[in-house]
Amino acid sequence: MATVLQFGEGNFIRSFIDYLIQLRQDKYGDGESVVLVTPIDNPYWENFRKADCKYHTCVCGKVDGKAVKEYTYITVVKDCVNPYREYDRYEAACLDPELKVIISNTTEAGIAFNAADKFEDIGTFPAKITKILYARYKKYGEAGRVELLPLELIEKNGETLKKYVLQYAELWGLEAGFIDFVKEIKVYNSLVDKIVPGFPRGHEKEHFEAMGCEDNLMTVGEAFLSLVIEGDDSLKEKLPFLKDPRVKFTDDVKPYRERKVKILNGLHTALAPISMLCGVAIVRDAVNDKDLSAYAEALANDEIIPTIKMDKELLMQFKRDVLERFSNPYIDHLFSSIILNSVSKWKTRLLPSFLACDKAGRKHMLYAFAALFCLYDSKDFTINDGDDVKAFFAQDLPTEAKFEAYVRNVNFWGMDLEETEGVYTAAIDYVRAIKAGKVRETLKTL
Repeated sequence: MATVLQFGEGNFIRSFIDYLIQLRQDKYGDGESVVLVTPIDNPYWENFRKADCKYHTCVCGKVDGKAVKEYTYITVVKDCVNPYREYDRYEAACLDPELKVIISNTTEAGIAFNAADKFEDIGTFPAKITKILYARYKKYGEAGRVELLPLELIEKNGETLKKYVLQYAELWGLEAGFIDFVKEIKVYNSLVDKIVPGFPRGHEKEHFEAMGCEDNLMTVGEAFLSLVIEGDDSLKEKLPFLKDPRVKFTDDVKPYRERKVKILNGLHTALAPISMLCGVAIVRDAVNDKDLSAYAEALANDEIIPTIKMDKELLMQFKRDVLERFSNPYIDHLFSSIILNSVSKWKTRLLPSFLACDKAGRKHMLYAFAALFCLYDSKDFTINDGDDVKAFFAQDLPTEAKFEAYVRNVNFWGMDLEETEGVYTAAIDYVRAIKAGKVRETLKTL
């Protein structure tokens, strides 16, 4: 029996949601129980079964100026199921009468609608949610409702997920009663903030010694944690772990989201390809690197912060706090994990600032855009992104023709960025320089 169905078994959500649930369980004894669902057919899920779904998470960093390194043993996860390999077991978890909420973290690319999905298919994440809700509606009627708390970093993540569920219901011709059932379900917009590098590769031995055991599922993250939920706080009574003081309920999550996504996530997404092309693998090393640090400061100060309608000094302080968090000496946050799904991340995290920025003053974002293209177009780099992105870069085209097609790819960016923004014309020299091996040399001229 589980009260939380969690789509996502990655490092972040396990260091965030399951950690909060475990803290509540350890202190008050009324934590939730969790079943993990792997959103894609990833063989990694089998490792959870082998470990009885138990693992450690470590928080490392500074709290009130003091160094903190604390381990928590996570025991609230009861199962991990793969709908692609064991649908019956997955279906049983979805129909659990004790289920209260579905929580998800399927990356920005996860909340998507595909008109080609059929009811019989596994389908996208929103398609899966539609079928779960429909099965619960058919079995339990009105009593089958559960609440939805998506954590994906897209604007209005809850509203978007609900919109797609209703679109699937219409596409598949599901009955009007079910559509009314869905409309009454509470779906929350949210914003999460915590840096989680994940498994401490290269430092695992010292962690294993500190814990007194080996744990290949362990995760490491910073001490800072924030969850902002849009809506009334009645959900806290249903899910007591949300009574943690780091969880905030608000009427409007937008200003919190814009500040965090544009500054923290935007800097991560911009720095990742440039730093990797410079041979810098860890975020801390990038912000301690003279050239990369200067780049990050200029990008934030000149091209991101001016696009956010909030008090400038508060934004500057948030940026300073973010860069301090990036320099955390206790964790190694690898750019190889940040670069995952960078095309959709660029669209979500940087493109809004890019479009709002003065066209004459966005050279740092143009350079990040060119760097991402060059990294993905390198034969020495293995792309970890959507199938459409992999297929695009697998094409054998001359560099300049491929870059123009990349800029004009409406499926990637939602628009032709050359026609509307002149990106090819403005950035092609950066591509030529990066391809010629002058990454750092060009970086210094920005």
